Amino acid sequence: MILAIDTSTEWIGLALYDGVQTLAEHVWRSRNYHTVELVPAIEQMLKQTGSSKAELTGVAVAIGPGSFTGLRIGMAAAKGIGLALGVPVVGVPSLDILAAGHGAMRRPMIALLQIGRGRFAWARYQYKKERWERQGEVMVDEPRAIAATIKAPVFVCGEMSAENRQILGRKWKTARLSSGAQGLRRPAVLAELGWQKLQKSEPDESLDLTPIYVHTLSNVPDL
Repeated sequence: MILAIDTSTEWIGLALYDGVQTLAEHVWRSRNYHTVELVPAIEQMLKQTGSSKAELTGVAVAIGPGSFTGLRIGMAAAKGIGLALGVPVVGVPSLDILAAGHGAMRRPMIALLQIGRGRFAWARYQYKKERWERQGEVMVDEPRAIAATIKAPVFVCGEMSAENRQILGRKWKTARLSSGAQGLRRPAVLAELGWQKLQKSEPDESLDLTPIYVHTLSNVPDL
């Protein structure tokens, strides 16, 4: 059984997966109370499913990009559980989680993550070989700059406010926006991706696993 932890943004996501089915999934908007809410929520989820930490065979954690503090809290929890139980920890990029939650499409995808100050971390994806593959680097831009890159039909998904949806939706002939539900990163998807990595014997070294912080991305200006 694998535990999935996603604290990339204001939204926290947790899931339990046994390799066949999702045993539990919990997603809520924490509003930056990650430190207070995360560990009790993990304990409660285990209790609700009648599971124990001893049954865990791995931990999957979202590694960003995203909130600096949120990522550190999620990473610390994942590493702590992994080290305490002696089980492997695998990291999955947060945008990959969002993209993987959608089925096959002919048009490409733009996946978005809110990172504060009116900016998004975003990347383009193309569906190839039965999965979404990222095309190019992860970028950081404001919604209008992202909209300016849309020249052909594309599916845009992620956490978007009404204002952001209006800006991106102006490309109505080319951009199709996800619904609010489709824009959430599902921790059950993270759990499945983590499970797949473990089955391929691709665990990460817990001590070497580091988040993808926004300031390390190529096009982020000095603030």
